[in-house]
Amino acid sequence: MNFLTRDFKPLPVFGAALAVWIVAAGCSPGRTTAAKPIPPEQVAPTIETAFKVANPEAKEAANDVVAAMQSQDHPRALVQLQVLAAHPDLTPEQTTATARSLISVLTQLQIAAANGNKTAADILQKYRATK
Repeated sequence: MNFLTRDFKPLPVFGAALAVWIVAAGCSPGRTTAAKPIPPEQVAPTIETAFKVANPEAKEAANDVVAAMQSQDHPRALVQLQVLAAHPDLTPEQTTATARSLISVLTQLQIAAANGNKTAADILQKYRATK
């Protein structure tokens, strides 16, 4: 038995090769990165700023998001952010603000659900069912 076949373990070698490929693929230039959440207290001002100039329907949905966040109504904010995200004519800034806000609201709902908030758990279940 020679040294090449004696201690060869294909799974670790394959795993290492896969890990290198994943890292290399993730580092390619021009790749978009996932939106990063913003602090919950920054959702309302971020949405207000991004939607100062918008079509009436998008502006109304943005105002609803702001009102929901100001009243700490995260389930309603989630629904309104989904309405906002569905608008086809958002600018890149508006799309980014909506995505980052959505992640923030989802995080707040997950925390509330983990702490026993049934409303938060229910809205998250409905949200996941639509994805």
